[in-house]
Amino acid sequence: MSTVCPDCRKQLSRLASACARIGWVLAVGMALFGCSSQNEAGAPAMEISKASAPDSRAEDLVRIRMDGKWGFIDGKGEMAIPPGFERVRNFSASGLPGGLAAVRENGKWGYIDARGEKLIPPKFEEALDFAANGLAVIVENGKYGYIDTSGKVAIPPRFGFGFEDLVGGALDFSANNLAAFQENGKWGYIDARGEKLIPAGFEAASAFSANGLALVRKEGRAGYINAKGEVAIPLKKGVSALPFAANGLAGVEENGKWGFIDTQGKMAIPPQFEAISGFSPDGLAAVKEGGKWGFINTQGKMQIPPSFEKMPSSFFRNGFLQIEENGKFGYIDTKGEKRIPPRFQFVFDFEANGLAMFKDDGKVGYLDAQGQTVALIDEVCDTEVLKNGRGEITWPKKTAARICEERSARPAQKE
Repeated sequence: MSTVCPDCRKQLSRLASACARIGWVLAVGMALFGCSSQNEAGAPAMEISKASAPDSRAEDLVRIRMDGKWGFIDGKGEMAIPPGFERVRNFSASGLPGGLAAVRENGKWGYIDARGEKLIPPKFEEALDFAANGLAVIVENGKYGYIDTSGKVAIPPRFGFGFEDLVGGALDFSANNLAAFQENGKWGYIDARGEKLIPAGFEAASAFSANGLALVRKEGRAGYINAKGEVAIPLKKGVSALPFAANGLAGVEENGKWGFIDTQGKMAIPPQFEAISGFSPDGLAAVKEGGKWGFINTQGKMQIPPSFEKMPSSFFRNGFLQIEENGKFGYIDTKGEKRIPPRFQFVFDFEANGLAMFKDDGKVGYLDAQGQTVALIDEVCDTEVLKNGRGEITWPKKTAARICEERSARPAQKE
């Protein structure tokens, strides 16, 4: 049974950070929560203010940290929103309401648009991304609720926390406009008006998948329910499972081995793996076999043979996967072929704008799908600057001589 979180701000921050890092679920049972991508289509549209109309530029922006502050660069590696925030989250993907990003300033969270304008002033203890129905989780006085894209409170903050029993980004509204809530240590589901449609009676809960089913646990037994709260696919007691992926397959464990069932609850890929992930949008799922990780397709056939010591991260929009060889990092594609040879100190996942952050020789930069450096954070006279692939300073809009001149004019800092 879950317990109310004594430090909800820390938990919610951890949830957001995990969603940003993981984006999909590792099959180790319902003890771990997963993260939904918040870009499922089909959610009922809500009225959106003109000020927060969708901005196609939002998906072209990616976070950057310079001199201890966060801002955003565009797909060309040029500064779009100068660093000035304590923390930031990614912009909502293209097509989602608002094109807004949560930012923290003076210890409070608010939202900016793709031009960097503060559309919702920083005033919340925590804030997450907007879901497809135009609502975002915010925290006030230790309770979470929801606001719309104009900043108006849609569902007053009155819900508690217990993220150890949340699965699949359940706080976000799903395509059927339902989101999980906690009451007295149990989970249920509310609609976009905050009304409790499915009473809180579950020990753990996931978001509803595209097929309209949610993974829940009650009295130690995991199963899938529909939007009415009725059990659609029962599972045996003690069996672990994953939420359904967009392709209609869900991972389940049987006698210590993992396989996948279809939307009717029938075994589609027989249990044979030591551990698995859910299927990602590229149609592949990571599986562990013989102590190593590889990838299977939707027919259960091995597409990339098991060769990874650790579970790989998800494929992203350009179909690239991080790999490590002899302490260096690079990328392979969905066929397992090397696209960017391992030569970096570390690499991160590609963002929607086609750039990926890397670290090499102690410096942080951004590369494109061809492995070319698009932007690099460097130093000029103890001042961090942004350079393009040709080594030219693109931000701040000053020459190196001018930067050094201004730096020498500053009062010396005391030791």
